Amino acid sequence: MVDLSELFGEGWCVTLTQLAPAQALERMGVRDVTDVDGMQLATERLEADGTQPEVLLLGRGLRDGWSLIVELEGTLGWVGMDRAVLEALSAGGRVAASAFEDPNQLMGQVAADGQVVCELDAITGRLPYAVADTEQTVGNLLSLGFSRGDEPTGQVVAADAAGRVVLALRAVTGVELQEEDFDGPWLGGLSAAGG
Repeated sequence: MVDLSELFGEGWCVTLTQLAPAQALERMGVRDVTDVDGMQLATERLEADGTQPEVLLLGRGLRDGWSLIVELEGTLGWVGMDRAVLEALSAGGRVAASAFEDPNQLMGQVAADGQVVCELDAITGRLPYAVADTEQTVGNLLSLGFSRGDEPTGQVVAADAAGRVVLALRAVTGVELQEEDFDGPWLGGLSAAGG
């Protein structure tokens, strides 16, 4: 299991969706999707002086029809955490999940069939956004030990906050992120959208 905080530091957002990478990037506001040296380009942008007017989004295909979208520039907000973006990524019976870390925040959201069904606070282990217990995605999170008001239990208590995010993403998508998922070629482009 990958530690996203160790990999990216305190500023990142990852999104998992059942759309192809290019299609997901387009729904996230990228106008020109191209092959890029993703992590190198992201590093160069982060090291540049000043705030960029657009956000770099990087995408690649994963296992079982899932795509991974990464953004490392949160100055305009996290595109992947925008409710309208998650709703678009999950429309048509799909699931989409995003998580981000900023200093003092580590949050996630899950959308199913065009609707955000829950939010989670990985620091506290709680699901502050209440929906029906019958939702499979929410049920999967509750079975891990995420809580609606009580103290978290189970695997959630055993994991640190960054580990809780990866557990939550796996619970709702079936994808267990590995370090090698972040190596190699990427599709990418710039988006003016911000969450």
